Amino acid sequence: MSDSTNTSVTHPLLTAAGQQQLDALVHTPMHHGNQVKLLASGAESYKHRWDLLENAKTTIHIVAFSMMKDKTSYKLRDILLKKLKQGVEVKMIFDDAVMWSTFSGGIVTELEQAGAQAIRYHKLFYKVLPDMTKGHPFKQAISIFKHKLKRRFHEKYMIIDGDKVILGGINWGDKYAFGGIEPKAWRDSDALISGPVVADIQQQFHKDFERYSVMNNYIVDDLGHALPQQEATPTAVVTAATGTEQVRYVAHKPYDDNELVMTNAYLHVIKQAQNYIYWGCHGIRPPNVIVDALAEAVERGVDVRLYTNSQTSSQTLMMRGLMGWMYKESHRHFHGLLDKGIRIFEWQKPGAFHSKNMAVDDVFASVGSYNIARGSVLHHTESNIFVTDGEFPVEVRKQFDIDEQDCKEILLKDTSAPTDSENPYLRKLNYRNSMINEDLLPEVVKKDIQAINKQGL
Repeated sequence: MSDSTNTSVTHPLLTAAGQQQLDALVHTPMHHGNQVKLLASGAESYKHRWDLLENAKTTIHIVAFSMMKDKTSYKLRDILLKKLKQGVEVKMIFDDAVMWSTFSGGIVTELEQAGAQAIRYHKLFYKVLPDMTKGHPFKQAISIFKHKLKRRFHEKYMIIDGDKVILGGINWGDKYAFGGIEPKAWRDSDALISGPVVADIQQQFHKDFERYSVMNNYIVDDLGHALPQQEATPTAVVTAATGTEQVRYVAHKPYDDNELVMTNAYLHVIKQAQNYIYWGCHGIRPPNVIVDALAEAVERGVDVRLYTNSQTSSQTLMMRGLMGWMYKESHRHFHGLLDKGIRIFEWQKPGAFHSKNMAVDDVFASVGSYNIARGSVLHHTESNIFVTDGEFPVEVRKQFDIDEQDCKEILLKDTSAPTDSENPYLRKLNYRNSMINEDLLPEVVKKDIQAINKQGL
């Protein structure tokens, strides 16, 4: 992609009408006067993380999907213990299921004993047994298991003193921290953010911490009592302008808010793309609504490129890519995508590709935790920033250009058409698709959802 891409103010993503549509879809405004720096490796992100943590004066607020039990997380623990002694407030939110899988809960418990406050989202072992008075126990058990698997907290950001934020796809652990240094560490991204948009991120953290505290207190009591009264969410301090970037924060809370905010926003952006869409994540497993939206963009002449892991690089994902399942499941989607003209590039370095950025037409960029997968689209909580116009979208696109040099393009001839039983796009349409804004649905999906609604499913 050359630097000659048309970035005229007539681009639909830059018009007042386009921004108003996003306002309505995501419920958060675009803020002017922000500074955003792309941190295109774990090493670069952690350099800023350690510096911000060491210099924190009042508050440290951390959310993450996971924490590894390794030297990086122990270093985090040591800094936080020191900050707690200095009187700095430390609050954290982690996904409960993943904390069990990484055996790192002891680190969090140690911090709690020293005065930190921690939330474990959607506790894994709460209400896992079927209710014998409510139908077939085996069917209940399957439903409970699926809900536990799907309702996960996937966000990754850190707020220091209500003033600076690091947000993106990077969790806590060696495989993230040594990205760009050690070959098997992961290729991942964050953004360093300051300016007025930080207040929106801080406000969302306060809101989430309060409601998840209520959820956990109720879970611990489990006596059928009424939920405790929530305290008013503190007002975040609006910070002064620090730069020139136009940024909005988007919080995606499918079960907490009963909305698919980020999915609506991404469909809007895809619908407005004119020249290119570059989008990456560790495993491409999109539902039909995303596939058909990208296919419609291709039909308009948009160059759509997706970036993900090769079979080799995916082996460095959790438990060797869950024993090869992650790549196999991702690869099952390739033929249908390529057949629609969507291009796919596989990462060739040994460490996994985990960056979840999107760049569109040199006028829009998204950085955060949202994947090209059913989990993000329909179920997981996610946090992203959207940056419109300015230098940052160009910077994100240029990073894709760099990454592509370490990728191999997968062609249709390199794949085989799946059988009907293996074809992921023939599976029954999930009812949660009906939560998506109907005006944003691709035509073929709209017809399927209308049929679902007609049947009352």
